[in-house]
Amino acid sequence: MVSAFPSRWKIWKNTHRDVHSLPVSGPIVRIAPDEVHILDADFWETLFSKAGRVDKYNWMSNRFGNDTSVLTTAAHDLHRVRRNALNPYFSRQRILGLQDTIRQKLSVFVNQIQENANVGAPITISRGYMAFSEDVIMHYCFGYDYDSLRKSAWTPVLHDAFAAVCIAGNMALQFPTIPKVMNALPQAWVEKLDPLYALIFRMQNDFGRQIRQMKAALPPAKSDRGVDNTNPTVIAELLQSDLPNEQKADRRLQDEVQLIVGAGLSTTGWTLSVGTYYLLSNPRILACLCKELDDAIPTSTTANTADLISNLEWTELERLPYLTAVIKEAVRLSYSTTSRNVRLLPKPVQFKEWTVPARTPISMTVPFLNHDEDIFPQSRSFVPERWLDALKTKNGSSLDKYFVGFGKGTRSCLGSNLAWCELHLGFASLFRLFDFELYETDKTDVEIAHDFFLPFAKLDSKGIRVFVKERQ
Repeated sequence: MVSAFPSRWKIWKNTHRDVHSLPVSGPIVRIAPDEVHILDADFWETLFSKAGRVDKYNWMSNRFGNDTSVLTTAAHDLHRVRRNALNPYFSRQRILGLQDTIRQKLSVFVNQIQENANVGAPITISRGYMAFSEDVIMHYCFGYDYDSLRKSAWTPVLHDAFAAVCIAGNMALQFPTIPKVMNALPQAWVEKLDPLYALIFRMQNDFGRQIRQMKAALPPAKSDRGVDNTNPTVIAELLQSDLPNEQKADRRLQDEVQLIVGAGLSTTGWTLSVGTYYLLSNPRILACLCKELDDAIPTSTTANTADLISNLEWTELERLPYLTAVIKEAVRLSYSTTSRNVRLLPKPVQFKEWTVPARTPISMTVPFLNHDEDIFPQSRSFVPERWLDALKTKNGSSLDKYFVGFGKGTRSCLGSNLAWCELHLGFASLFRLFDFELYETDKTDVEIAHDFFLPFAKLDSKGIRVFVKERQ
């Protein structure tokens, strides 16, 4: 029935429901005449291979009106050109050098929390997490940020605007002219439709201005083709790269950096929020984490908050097994993206007894894999221990084989190193310095209620709210 009426079903699914509600009658489901969805954890590495040519599905990629960014690029060859220009900027080595910026933002965040500590009023920590991840990615990409960490109650933040774009993006899947119309309208008109778009327009205007200024400041010729460490911003990196000139057009660069910021702030902020909820609702797990942090960060260093944060090192924190297990489990239950990940393979592919023709859109979905009970028993429970001691799955494979929080293959998450660093420093500092207690927050505030490309909890959620006290 679904495949017989694909367009109407897709409209309903993408604007009201979530693919998780689709009845599953087997490991492969034809959800439209031109698309199949596969539910098989071991097929993930075939579809999202590190080798070979793999295209994205244009229909799924062009929902945001940023058609020229690396995230939305469908064609394999063009994606490789655009991605290669960005890879050095998000390498592990470059992120290790970013730790001072992350620590500076953490210090501001911690100071804001301290001002609310011990006064008996709850704070919405999830908004603080979004402000933290926003200020980090903005500062790294452009050398400036909107100082959202210092805003009262961390409101508004760019995440609010990107959330509105994600919701509109689901409608744009069925009505692809929507982004074009929105881009063509005067900004004042669009802001009347949704005031949150004012934040997007401010960001776009600032990005455009910086692109033009940097282009004007470029020397006529560049003898050094390496990374410009004197002005380490994404725009400078792209302008100094070997990208063809047409890939350095103002609008394309604006598309690129806008989606980098959107992806970088929302996913990391949400993972911190999800992890915080589950830690605070599981006293045993919280105690295990705090014990490890207490041992790794002695009491003498907590007397001065600035010293504690300035001494945090990602390379040391990632060696803490329980902290890393907590982060992996938080990533698993925050999903990164919830929409179908669709790929087009150049040759026919065999899946069990089915042969799928070349160029057929094949989709898989992160939440389906993350809730495969054969891979993750008690999959809806927060169990960091599943990642410890090199545990194996029922088929004998390492559990890390099925860790897909940052994607797999040539189109895996560009900013995964940045996310790992923020998550380690963020969880370590906050849970070493503060005691939190949930306030009028329950599991429905972190469970998926809506698939708008990113995971959304119930729309009337007030976020993750907590009481906070400084740890003694």
